Amino acid sequence: MVSEEGRVYSHEMLIDRRNLLRWSGAGISALMFGSCARAMPQDLNWPGPVVPPSQMPHLPIGMNLAGISDYAGGFPFHNLMWGSRKWLTHNAGGGGAWNTDQQDAFAFDANGYPREVPVKVGGLPPQSIFTLLPNTLKPGKYVLLHDGEGVFGGVMGTRVISQGRGRALLQMTQNGNLNEGISIERSNPANPVRNMRIVPLASEHVDLAANPFLPEFLDFCRPFHALRFMDWGATNNSIEESWSSRRLPTFYTMTPTTGNPDDAKDRVPSAFERRFSGGVALEVMITLANTLKIDPWFCIPHRATDEYVAEMAKLVHAKLDPKLTAYVEVSNEIWNWQFFQAGWMLNSPRLGAIVEAKGGKAWDDAAKTKGSNHPERIGALFGHMFQIWQRNWPAKDRARSLRVCATQTSWLDVAVRTIDATMANGGCDAIAQSGYFGPRDEEYAHWDQRGAALTADDVLKDMGTVIAAQAQPGNALGAAQHAKKLGLRYVVYEGGQHIQPKKQAELPYNAALGAAQTNSAMYDLYLENLRGQVHLGCSLFCAFNSVGAQGTRWGSWGAKTSYDQPNAEAPKYRALIAANTPKS
Repeated sequence: MVSEEGRVYSHEMLIDRRNLLRWSGAGISALMFGSCARAMPQDLNWPGPVVPPSQMPHLPIGMNLAGISDYAGGFPFHNLMWGSRKWLTHNAGGGGAWNTDQQDAFAFDANGYPREVPVKVGGLPPQSIFTLLPNTLKPGKYVLLHDGEGVFGGVMGTRVISQGRGRALLQMTQNGNLNEGISIERSNPANPVRNMRIVPLASEHVDLAANPFLPEFLDFCRPFHALRFMDWGATNNSIEESWSSRRLPTFYTMTPTTGNPDDAKDRVPSAFERRFSGGVALEVMITLANTLKIDPWFCIPHRATDEYVAEMAKLVHAKLDPKLTAYVEVSNEIWNWQFFQAGWMLNSPRLGAIVEAKGGKAWDDAAKTKGSNHPERIGALFGHMFQIWQRNWPAKDRARSLRVCATQTSWLDVAVRTIDATMANGGCDAIAQSGYFGPRDEEYAHWDQRGAALTADDVLKDMGTVIAAQAQPGNALGAAQHAKKLGLRYVVYEGGQHIQPKKQAELPYNAALGAAQTNSAMYDLYLENLRGQVHLGCSLFCAFNSVGAQGTRWGSWGAKTSYDQPNAEAPKYRALIAANTPKS
């Protein structure tokens, strides 16, 4: 099925957004979320020390940044155009359908701006173009700045108060319930509208090239040791391939379009949609890292060409502050069958050829249409891209580039095979796994029995039981020990609470799951989970994720609901900051 958020769940075992599978079988732990907590002090085989409950765990904390959209509660930029959607169309002058879907009738420049508005379309009135804008910010006056000559109109909650050469004054409702938007009603083809920026009136004179970020966003990020850009880069289901068509900071929006170019059943992107591949431009990610002196964590798109990987490595090396380290990962959870990158990986002839060149089996049929041995395929991809990346960093600087092999926490055999295949195909510098805690079948049965009578205290007590169970040796410990044996670092690419209703359904107990997020006991659970990470020898724990709605059936992923939410209302964020080691 497809969720309301457009996420695909096509396998019975793909039970949630992060897809930490529950496996049972010989040698495989039945714990769903990876066994990432404390063991007893007498166990001498753990890579890291025991942190008693009376002591604060300390380790470097990183943060996954939430993706960019017009509807999310945490928008990070001054410029609202960077949160706008791909262009929609309507009849010039009003009337007719809300969106006439005539985007293909327009010609666009390299930065996504229409070269002429309106345009004539056979059988329809002349067409103009519009987009939706972030609608969860502060209400009031905003200013539209632009180059070129044009006429603008407000959409939904946005009203144009006045407009003149290069500037229009807007009034925005910004109540989160009504969409905001802007329409280009006329754009002079001899001097078309371009370089649009929509900012709060008070930010009209901010240098957006040097300082594109809202101050509350910078304050939120400032304490962390690393920022993972997986969602900023629209890594899952990415259609990014060639370097020449990548997203640039001059493009009008930083929101992406994703899809599956290989299968007509799975959202094949149109030529128009391909203009929107990629997420936030790499230069913007690097600017944020340099501004805050925080290590960036990049995810290479799974479809990226060799040229793309090489040029990405060169760009990061050239522009990143030389005092910072660049973490680099290939795609995200490429074993996770809810994401299109998994199907691509299993059927890729290129990966099959690399596996076969090493003497491995890559196909289950003579026609080479059914891929097999996905851990070896993943390792082949990781090793191949990491080698290209490494070759394009000068040898003297390679210590500042940390290649991360992310593996499946819940299946140790798959994790070890992936790690070993990566090492055989060129190597890596760190092993990454997830570090979540969430309900098992036992907890779901309890919650079903309690129904609407379930309380936040009940939920948190059950999560304490889960974390205590995860303190025993399991899959994560096996992976951490394997990393130590190979001389590799052990890090967490995503972690934190993973509390959501069973099968993401609307159930009577859902209110209690939301209330648990801001309960003070959540602070203690986060610290207990982090004690487990210290015991595993974790050298960086990246929480998932920065901001997001709480108590939805899709989960409660944000450390805060917005970047300016007071810390006192955000126990998850406070726990992460309390455990975070000081930055040097």
